[in-house]
Amino acid sequence: MTEHAIPSAHLPAPREAWVHRSTDGGAKDCLLFLDGELFTERVKAPYLVRGAEAAGTLPPVTCVYLPNASAAGRHADYTCNEAFASFAAEEMPAWIELEAGRFERLFLCGLSLSALQAVFTALRHPGVFAGVLAQSPSAWWQEEWLTQSLPAMPARPNRFWLSVGTQELQTNVSHPPTPLVQTTSQLDSVHRLAAALTAAGHPVHLHEYDGGHDPACWAAELPEALAWLIQG
Repeated sequence: MTEHAIPSAHLPAPREAWVHRSTDGGAKDCLLFLDGELFTERVKAPYLVRGAEAAGTLPPVTCVYLPNASAAGRHADYTCNEAFASFAAEEMPAWIELEAGRFERLFLCGLSLSALQAVFTALRHPGVFAGVLAQSPSAWWQEEWLTQSLPAMPARPNRFWLSVGTQELQTNVSHPPTPLVQTTSQLDSVHRLAAALTAAGHPVHLHEYDGGHDPACWAAELPEALAWLIQG
């Protein structure tokens, strides 16, 4: 895995990215993971992706992991942020082609807050991403603003894997280090987001797993989720 610095016209400071190339170098698809340090350190995505490739359940893929600048910056970047969406959809594809190679398709992946941003980014920039992995997206943000705003979004369909745990039932909880307050449960808000995306014409696979807001649960579903996105 190699580390790179990425200058940005949309963001106030450069970002870093880690590139993990396919084993045989013949990847046709690229996965862009927001929350890169969480996907690598807690979900163990590099290990799971390579294991799925070896088992034949995934074709060769190149993965780009985009870590966060800070905990507070994570909240700013991933709460339906227009500047970050433009960075991910406009600057990152060009950077990936330059530094990692040209790919036929690019997929966007996120978890929790970054899953909310992944869905928002794909909706605001239709045609850039071939599909979105959104594991336990924080659809509760701002009284479910994204779900309420769907009718005003571009109508071009995209594929979404949404997941949520049966134990994600917390309400009226604060999320430091910023004054971020969740008033509705993850479970209910994700169900409403999935229904709204489906009503808007997007192909959605909603996976409700037995568990909570837990990297172990996201790791368990990751190979199946990526296979659905890539091979569907």
